[in-house]
Amino acid sequence: MEDDIKMVEIARFQFNSDAQALVALLRSEGIDCYLRNETSNQVFAGYVDIGGVRVEILETEVEHAMEVMRSGGYEIPEEDELPETVQAIGGWSKNIPWLNSLSFEKQLIVLFVIIAVFLGLLIYFGSNDLL
Repeated sequence: MEDDIKMVEIARFQFNSDAQALVALLRSEGIDCYLRNETSNQVFAGYVDIGGVRVEILETEVEHAMEVMRSGGYEIPEEDELPETVQAIGGWSKNIPWLNSLSFEKQLIVLFVIIAVFLGLLIYFGSNDLL
């Protein structure tokens, strides 16, 4: 296999069954697929949003896969279009200047840490009232 060939994500689903349907369609057309986060999505389902199950293919097969997906009734987002959840979080964070300058992943980490510290303080001070 050549070094310059890489895997690219062509779709993302919240549920494994939806991803499996697309994989079956693509494989029926001779396109090799890989599911990323399939197992972790099953394990953490309902507890942690890990970004869903990602369908990945070889970069050289993207055009063919897009044609197959269109004919199969799948919506193909525009290249500059972001997923709705990313737009929602990104839109909210633009109101906080120091948070807006960070990448999306770092924004999530900062928000998680702030919530964890808040919950820790709530538990600490709440438990002192019971003593």
